[in-house]
Amino acid sequence: MIIFYYAGIILSGGMFMFIRRKSLHHLLTVAVLVLQSVFTVYEISRKSNDRFDFFTPDDLGTLFLALLGILMIPACYHSLVYLEKNNEPMRVRSLYLAAMTFFCGAMSGVYLSNHVGTTWIFIELTTITSCLLIYHHRSAEALEATWKYVFVCSVSVAVSFVGVLFLSIAFSKAGLDNFTYRELAAHAASLDPFWLKIGFLFLFSGYTVKAGLFPMFSAGVDAKDQAPTPAAAMLATCLCNCGFVAILRIYRIIMHNEGGAWAQKIMLISAVLSIAIAAYYMVRTKGYKRLLAYSGVEHIGLAAVGLSMGGQGYYAALLHVVLHSLVKAALFFQFGQVSYMYKSVRRSDIGNYFRLNVWGGLVLLIGFFCIAAIPPSGMFVSEAMIFLSMLHEGHLLLMIAVMLLLTVILWSLGRSIFGLLFSFSRVEAVHAQRPPVMESVSQYILLGLAIWWGISPPEMLMDSLIHIFIELV
Repeated sequence: MIIFYYAGIILSGGMFMFIRRKSLHHLLTVAVLVLQSVFTVYEISRKSNDRFDFFTPDDLGTLFLALLGILMIPACYHSLVYLEKNNEPMRVRSLYLAAMTFFCGAMSGVYLSNHVGTTWIFIELTTITSCLLIYHHRSAEALEATWKYVFVCSVSVAVSFVGVLFLSIAFSKAGLDNFTYRELAAHAASLDPFWLKIGFLFLFSGYTVKAGLFPMFSAGVDAKDQAPTPAAAMLATCLCNCGFVAILRIYRIIMHNEGGAWAQKIMLISAVLSIAIAAYYMVRTKGYKRLLAYSGVEHIGLAAVGLSMGGQGYYAALLHVVLHSLVKAALFFQFGQVSYMYKSVRRSDIGNYFRLNVWGGLVLLIGFFCIAAIPPSGMFVSEAMIFLSMLHEGHLLLMIAVMLLLTVILWSLGRSIFGLLFSFSRVEAVHAQRPPVMESVSQYILLGLAIWWGISPPEMLMDSLIHIFIELV
């Protein structure tokens, strides 16, 4: 099935690049969504039964593949709306839709990859395909963000490749010739801790550029700031999840080795530094999209804290990443409307949004409570579980420090969102006509899912989270 899937992705992307009719673009977009949906359902139904070594639909992969399928639907819809509103030339439309198609295909490969080398290849493919989305506006700022993203990702790919080489030494010393994650997890205890630690360090450092963690988070912030908002939503959610999954697969191996305690410390240091950096820049940043990008650094940092705690922290981290993806995508989609109405996303310029767009303003208001983990947000549940895991592991002072950082982040985010909604606007809305309510429906659905899945997760979601938790413990 996966061969047919990628044949469909390549064919659809190629057709987008050469077709110059809007009606056919719409039909092709629907075809891509159907292809992604069928592929997702098929992989979930064959979970843990696929014998193709390079790709295996395990619980971790299918969970995030399903999340990608959910988010692709509003992302494609808002992409078409964005291209139409901005009256983009057909050549630009074709390139954007082709890049989005290839980008989603590359992320699917990361989620389902069952081989160290295959993961590395598809991580690089996400860089190549996402660059076309980041440079969409063809401005000096977009060029700078794209160049920075390519440079940092190239360095990270080289660093992670060195990690693969060090891991191969650990594998060969254990007499293994099959580098699939399943095989490595089964023989993790017999791997040389020294080479495994070095390999993990390099791979972790390299993949942080995708996950949005310290030390290589900065390129992703600029990319999300310059990309069109539908593409930025995918970069801030599904691409970050790619980095998270890639790190988690290696982390799962080393946690079954005597180097596990060392890896937990590395993870915790990166997580706390990520939260601290996010708190610093969220106070200083002047743009709303950058604010959301740094918020992502904070939340992935919180998830990494949960991973470093172990126990229920594993479950909380996974749930937190899933719920964060839903909420963050909704906020980015809504800021697409803000950007269109004001032709600006600077905090000092715009305000009074609630009066101009009531339904959109409610999205931002509900989204703020969700992303700030204020009840009834489902993220309150995941964050509470992360803090409980810190308390259970005896990290009381660290828990207090993280809470103080989150207080600063909450203040900065609240000041910005409420300022946008209710304060005086220095810039008149270029398009003062209220956007159609239909453009906000997707955000209400995503926010509703984030609340529902946090408070009362569906049985399928619970089963996936529990199975992944069992594999990690």
